[in-house]
This record gives sequence, C-alpha cells and structure tokens, in this order.
Amino acid sequence: MGEYERSIKIQAPRRQVEDFMSDVSNLPKYLPTTKRAEPQQGERVHVEGEAHGHHYDSEGFFRVDKSKNRMEWGAEGEERYRGWLAAKGDENKGPTEVTVHLSFEPSPKISRELHEGTGSQEQTINESLDHALQSLKNLVEGTGGKVEGRAER
Repeated sequence: MGEYERSIKIQAPRRQVEDFMSDVSNLPKYLPTTKRAEPQQGERVHVEGEAHGHHYDSEGFFRVDKSKNRMEWGAEGEERYRGWLAAKGDENKGPTEVTVHLSFEPSPKISRELHEGTGSQEQTINESLDHALQSLKNLVEGTGGKVEGRAER
C-alpha cells in the first residue's frame, strides 16, 4: 500500500477552511477527479467522477473529526484507500496549514493505467494531491477555482 502526504498554507482562519473542506457538497469543487458527491445515511457518501478516462461510481465513508481538526474518508472493495485532510492554525485568523494524507492500494488494472504515459504512480498521485490542495486554497481564499490535471483526462 502506498502512503502519500502533501501540505499547503491557506491564508484563512482554520474554522473557515474546516467548514469548507468538511462539506460533502464541496468535494467536487476541489477533488481533481470527483464530479459529484452526495451524503448518504450515517457517515456514508456516494461519489462519481472520472480518472484516467474511466468513469467511477462508488460509496465509502466520510466523517469529520472535530477533535483532530480533520475529515477522514475511504472505501473498501476493488480500490481500497483511506485518507484524511487536516487543518492546523488559529481558529479565527490565518494562515492555516492543510495536510492531506492518502493510503492507497490500487488494483492491478488501475496501477497499469497510472503508469501509462503519465510517469510514476507516486508522481501521478502526488500531483493529484497537489491539485486538490491548490484548488482548496484557491476556493477558500477566493483567488480561483479547481485545478485540473492529467488524471482527470
């Protein structure tokens, strides 16, 4: 299983960042491959999107852990992954440091697709995490929108 982690500083109070990143309806605004996200019963979420030219439609968990100032998500099945997005900083003034962590075990099919013409798997995943963080920064700071990358094509 691969472990990936990236961080970014956002010029906004921690509370503002947490409110934005923990709202399920905002996930498609900053997650590179996600096109639609809907909360389900309990801590479940339904997401749809496209990665490497392939449509996906899956369910997983999505929870906000206010005691750790982070949200957590994941899925089990053919594509097993878990992740978290955490915010550190003053609750009422910026900057806020946001860190994303992903534990990812792709199927052999997805591993092949990650390698085809896009560089290493690590490079591709780190680039996607960077795009998610930059998109989150752009949206929270009001300086832009979602950053698209090659994983979305």
